[in-house]
Amino acid sequence: MKLIKQFTINFAQSNCNNQEIKMSNWIFAIRPKTLFASIAPVILGLTVAYLHQNFLNPLIALLTLICALLMQIASNLANDYLDSLKGIDTDKRLGPLRVTHAGLIPASTMRNALIIVLALAFLMGLYLMWVGGIVIVIIGLLSLYFAYGYTGGPFPLSHNGLGEVAAFIFFGVIAVSGTTYLQIHQFSPLALLLGMGPGFISATVLAVNNLRDIQSDTETNKRTIAVRFGENFQRKLCLFLISASSIVLFMVAYLFNYTWLIPAGFLPLLFISNWIKIAKDPIDKSLNNALAKTAQYLLLYCIIASLCLLQSSGKIL
Repeated sequence: MKLIKQFTINFAQSNCNNQEIKMSNWIFAIRPKTLFASIAPVILGLTVAYLHQNFLNPLIALLTLICALLMQIASNLANDYLDSLKGIDTDKRLGPLRVTHAGLIPASTMRNALIIVLALAFLMGLYLMWVGGIVIVIIGLLSLYFAYGYTGGPFPLSHNGLGEVAAFIFFGVIAVSGTTYLQIHQFSPLALLLGMGPGFISATVLAVNNLRDIQSDTETNKRTIAVRFGENFQRKLCLFLISASSIVLFMVAYLFNYTWLIPAGFLPLLFISNWIKIAKDPIDKSLNNALAKTAQYLLLYCIIASLCLLQSSGKIL
């Protein structure tokens, strides 16, 4: 606790001593448009838990959501900080502004912010670990590692073609089933299967990101799936992942008799222009908008799927 307090004091002092660090720079670093990836699966996991027991523990639900958001923010800060240190971010990058590389936030300040966010996630997660037992302890510690290890550590996942896989696991299967487990204290086959849906979409967000950055990643030797297998493969991967998210809903509708999920499986049609852009448009900054639209689809997917689950089970009119 003393260490965290000292980091917080140092972080605050560095901000006071450097008036050029504006709130807008921190917003760029946090990347609010990506936070749907952490919010959406928690919503779906809570819905599954409600189907099982007809009530939710509000404190556990709130802490789950906050911890998920903190993990996502920590991952974004680590990505900004570590890619700048490693020289991955260059002026040729087509993605949104990276504030550490641009010099808008000093590397030392970004490092301290990352430590504080990870520490807050751990402290707030202690209660969840106590409530959930060894299962949630393991999930929590793995999630903390993922938040940093996605970009950092001896084997950064995003630099070795595992970004999409990690997103599928942590922002899909683990996020949904872990949220449900915290409420009902047992694994739910429904949550495990449904978690694949947001997992596939979260992986699509990463896949679009890596498609956009294929040139700069190639030049900096960042070995993403896009770099390893090429542009055409990456475009097809994006479309496959989106299609797979719909197949998940059809499977759940058939296996668990939630028939209202069938129309939800056609949700991708509402974003057809976005998928066409990903499939055919040139690789330029317009893919930033395609990535944001995919993240919006993730949130809509989880909300609509949740409503359809509740309707099929008679929980709503």
